[in-house]
Amino acid sequence: MPIAPFLHATMETATGGMGTPVAQILSLGSYIPDGVLTNADMEAMVDTSDTWIVERTGIRERHRVGPGDTAASMGERAAREALAKAGNPVPDAIIVATCSAATRLPSTACLIQQRLGLGGMPAFDINAACSGFVYALALSDSLIRSRALRTVLVIASEALTPLVDYTDRSTCVLFGDGAAAAVVGSGGGDGGIRAVRWAADGAEADLIYYGVREDDPDGGRAIRMAGRGTFRSAVTRFINVSELLLADAGWTADDIDWFIPHQANLRIIEATAKRLGVPMERVIVNVDRVGNTSAASIPIALHEAAATGRLRPGQRVVSVAFGSGVTWGGVALEWTGQTSR
Repeated sequence: MPIAPFLHATMETATGGMGTPVAQILSLGSYIPDGVLTNADMEAMVDTSDTWIVERTGIRERHRVGPGDTAASMGERAAREALAKAGNPVPDAIIVATCSAATRLPSTACLIQQRLGLGGMPAFDINAACSGFVYALALSDSLIRSRALRTVLVIASEALTPLVDYTDRSTCVLFGDGAAAAVVGSGGGDGGIRAVRWAADGAEADLIYYGVREDDPDGGRAIRMAGRGTFRSAVTRFINVSELLLADAGWTADDIDWFIPHQANLRIIEATAKRLGVPMERVIVNVDRVGNTSAASIPIALHEAAATGRLRPGQRVVSVAFGSGVTWGGVALEWTGQTSR
């Protein structure tokens, strides 16, 4: 089945019509827990090796939540940093992207809202797995451009390590925990979100799921993944959505200052960059140090790039994601946010 018909562009340009609000990322915050699982730690837990992990994923370590830490507690920390950098605005809505909520209800968004003392505005979760931050940006962009809202607090927070089966070496080496937040606000002039694409295809829902292993129906529930199928589908969607975003924004690959993809697997990132013609010198990679943090992956990488001064105002960024569902999507933007802590 062709991919393109599932994709929906939410805009044509950043400026739109005369006076149309432009959605911009005004500030970022992140939180990564102190606990670290190195590849040496993984070798002691499951039949694997540092060489095997690095060759197949590029990951050398990942971070792990401590006792009492949840998607809500990490999201709160990231949100406080982002809000402080933006001058502590009162957002019109709170959207949380997570697939690892600690409770079925209330939502993680409402738990973070309670922690922040920001009652009164809508707060809700989005579960699009690794594409969650892109989905949240797409929704925020639409709400801002339609003038329904002026400021949205977008949070992506994942506590994945409690959901991992540490006897399944094909998946347990991949996932880490962390959170990031963005204050997305209405702006004018140059910069901001230029194009968004988001889509899903439930026909491939069995590629990545939470449940029992197919060969062990009586076993425990955990994150499961069909590695080869996921790799092929992810690369195809990464490339396809990147090309569509470039066309929507009126850019070429040479116009991209930074390609900041979901940090799923270094091999996926390298294959996509090569196909697009983007040199790895213009690709932000931190999967080696944080692993796959699902929805939090792109904003953590954005925050790191901005905090280290690599990402500067006016630069052009393309970010793409692929996750369970399957879901995928991406955003093209001209950076307007802060450059340092």
